[in-house]
Amino acid sequence: MKKFINHIDHVAWISSLANVEQHVADLEAITDGNLLRFQRDDMGFVMYIDWDAGLEVVAPYDEKTDFNQGLHDWLDTRGEGLMSVVFGVEDLEKHKEKLEAKGMTVGPLMDDLPTSPWHHRLVMRERIAPNAINSQIVLGQIDYADDVIRFEDVKEEVE
Repeated sequence: MKKFINHIDHVAWISSLANVEQHVADLEAITDGNLLRFQRDDMGFVMYIDWDAGLEVVAPYDEKTDFNQGLHDWLDTRGEGLMSVVFGVEDLEKHKEKLEAKGMTVGPLMDDLPTSPWHHRLVMRERIAPNAINSQIVLGQIDYADDVIRFEDVKEEVE
């Protein structure tokens, strides 16, 4: 398995539930991506993710829950758009400890459910870190199966 370390892993946009299908269709048309839909009924939101491309769109259900209240608050104050940058770290717990030692608050562990359509392709662990430049930073330790992210060797020499 492979993971991004000290590098952006993926980006996430937030959308209203009413507009999410159109936003996903737009992203797919622009990027040739394929964002898979996954409902998190336990948390009150739907997400669409293309792990290969590093794209995610999240939309809270209309009914508010303890978890999706923050998503509703984001939409109410900032509207739809870029919400999070997920930054890959080598060791999620050690990075959390470093930030907390600096007085920063790091959110609880979020991990993947075995019912997700991509569970067999990766191991996902994330924690919400403090905001930076009006965006949410999420720390990610996401281990990808070798065939998930496409890389090609470049034959040209770099001078």
